[in-house]
Amino acid sequence: MTDLEMHFSALDRCRTAISTATSQYRETLTERNPGELTYEEDGRVRNNRTAIGASIFGDLPGSAALAGTANNVWSTLLDEMDQARRKLRDTETGLSNVDTNITEAHRATS
Repeated sequence: MTDLEMHFSALDRCRTAISTATSQYRETLTERNPGELTYEEDGRVRNNRTAIGASIFGDLPGSAALAGTANNVWSTLLDEMDQARRKLRDTETGLSNVDTNITEAHRATS
């Protein structure tokens, strides 16, 4: 195996691992979320679920605040997981671009 083939093989293994992780994040986001996820034009995730209501906590004096905090925590979790998914996806694209550029450079100099 030539040095170049070893580099391509390493890039391919990295891309495969990143693709797997990206899929796992996407599955977690869609399977564990009680609502449908859609994406804004800028690529940010939007959670279309029914918000947690104060009534779920009973007649506690701070139930509305607790429900609000629970909603904020869930939204933050989804945002963070989606950011990770997008970064992994962009890294996978970057590795594909590196592979393409190396191949083209090798052809041009061969």
